[in-house]
Amino acid sequence: MKLKKSAILMSAVLMTGSGYTLAQDTNWTPMLDQGTKEVSISGRLEFPDFDKLDYDLDGSYGYFLQDGWEVGAQLGAADFGGVDRLDVGVFTEYNFNRDSRWVPYVGAAIGLGSVSFDDGDFDAESDLDDGDGAVFDIETGVKWFVRPYMAISTAINFQLATDDVFATDDSIEDNITTLQIGMRFYF
Repeated sequence: MKLKKSAILMSAVLMTGSGYTLAQDTNWTPMLDQGTKEVSISGRLEFPDFDKLDYDLDGSYGYFLQDGWEVGAQLGAADFGGVDRLDVGVFTEYNFNRDSRWVPYVGAAIGLGSVSFDDGDFDAESDLDDGDGAVFDIETGVKWFVRPYMAISTAINFQLATDDVFATDDSIEDNITTLQIGMRFYF
């Protein structure tokens, strides 16, 4: 209970402090102009048991070819129930309403996903083989800019692969839909 109260108190202090800082500086727009570079990290963490941690993390580097339109490379890694996955690919995003601190966007990506079932604990009807597959990705979300060069992002992400590479609660699938939360930095 102490931990929960501490987390709530810390969140309130951070939100109050950041709100005060943002209220002082209101004459800026997000850095989404041609020539800007972006580094991001996003993902999800799960704590299914006390002895292990499941994760699905993505990192990317992008470059704005035009105002609001970005292209780049991304790398993803996941460990879900002992099943390891590594993704590498290229992406594009388009940002709308670039004069606001709330910026909706859409994106798409294509890449290669590799999966290893060595430590998997799944009840499958057939034998699972390590493998690779092409991965197609579409995403839509919102970026909340706390500074012109820093944003918190949330997105709904749908991925489809040519092989079963995504671990879910008790099976391996060829598609997955996730809620991604992340940080983006612009320079």
